[in-house]
Amino acid sequence: MELLSHAEPLILEEPLKPWLTLKRNIQNIKYLPELADISFKRRYGSSIGSWFRKQYPKQNHTFEVFAIEADPTFHPDYATRKGVTLLPYAAWVKNDTLSFEINGDPGKEDEAKASGRGMGRIRPTAGKKMSGKVRSVQAFDFAEWLKQTVSEQDYVVMKMDVEGTEFDLIPRLFDTGAICLVDEVFLECHYNRWQRCCPGERSPKYQNTYEECLELFSSLRESGVLVHQWF
Repeated sequence: MELLSHAEPLILEEPLKPWLTLKRNIQNIKYLPELADISFKRRYGSSIGSWFRKQYPKQNHTFEVFAIEADPTFHPDYATRKGVTLLPYAAWVKNDTLSFEINGDPGKEDEAKASGRGMGRIRPTAGKKMSGKVRSVQAFDFAEWLKQTVSEQDYVVMKMDVEGTEFDLIPRLFDTGAICLVDEVFLECHYNRWQRCCPGERSPKYQNTYEECLELFSSLRESGVLVHQWF
């Protein structure tokens, strides 16, 4: 808990321009290897190989990198990255089939559908009706996979961008105890943020608020998890 006192403060007020806040916030991030020696642990990396390898201070250690990505659009890119293990599924609270909505950001719906990029929500097949193009994807129990893959002796960095399902996955990690296996988290929390295209309008893609995201970040820090806000 003492290490967390040296972490960058959480942004308490909702950013009016979150796309700019990320650029500024990256400069303030206090990475765990900058606060402590990680040489006593085995290394497991972030799910995003390119960002992790360029930005994360690894103290000259080699990390094993896993990319969990259900959208097949990105699979060829991961196939070209050496040292990256691709898991072509969606991270979820159980083994299941989910609906992946391709609806894009406001003003970019046609672009998203044409490229096949899943830029929308991920929901169980029995969930609410979706407005965009829908693709079924296989999902797996992320918490159980984590418990079977790493141990407390491993140094685990997790970058989570799961299109709103963080409000399901984070509680599941706590309930199963899998959160204790994670040393550092970079979390993008999805909420009804202000839109870049349309001043004064919020995104209709997500129903959660910034206050709920802040509660999620605060609960992680209060539990001893070094989590960083990602926008």
